[in-house]
Amino acid sequence: MSFDLPAALAALPAFPQLRGPRVRLRGPRREDADAVFALFSDPAVMRYWSRPPMIVRDEAAALIAEMQEAFAERDKLNWVVVDKRDEAIGTCTLFRFDARHRHAELGYALRSDLWGQGLAREAASAALDWAFRTLRLHRVEADIDPRNEASRRILRRLGFVSEGVLRERFFVGDQATDSEVFGLLAEDWMKREA
Repeated sequence: MSFDLPAALAALPAFPQLRGPRVRLRGPRREDADAVFALFSDPAVMRYWSRPPMIVRDEAAALIAEMQEAFAERDKLNWVVVDKRDEAIGTCTLFRFDARHRHAELGYALRSDLWGQGLAREAASAALDWAFRTLRLHRVEADIDPRNEASRRILRRLGFVSEGVLRERFFVGDQATDSEVFGLLAEDWMKREA
């Protein structure tokens, strides 16, 4: 069955609002800059990322502008994850859309003081369900630093399967690091939800 992914993305009138039991995913706002800076300037959050922690708040404001521009061009859906008070506590992203093969990549980050509560998994689950049901993606991929055991647990709980390690794929600071690739098929997601 044919599905026009670019048309589906282009037809989005605004950032999709997604809900979980404890978190909501919404579009980024300028007033999120302080929370986004707190998130991405935290060395614990950025330990396994392929960029260093933010140094100044202007980097967060620039990132929010990039997130909004990427949505305007429908290149990327970079949600801000908020709690019940609408306070930004993380991000969740679908990116690198491939229309022909109907797949995308998933990324997420959560404030380190909230780790271990299942909030990142809840946010990612909302994004995945929307991606498979609304965008009708066939596959979603994620990659992590193989040393990031917490992220590996999240992905496995979501149903992702480890598909291999790419050696020295990214630099974190001056250190070349490996990347472990995970994949999740729509069929497996739907079975899990049944």
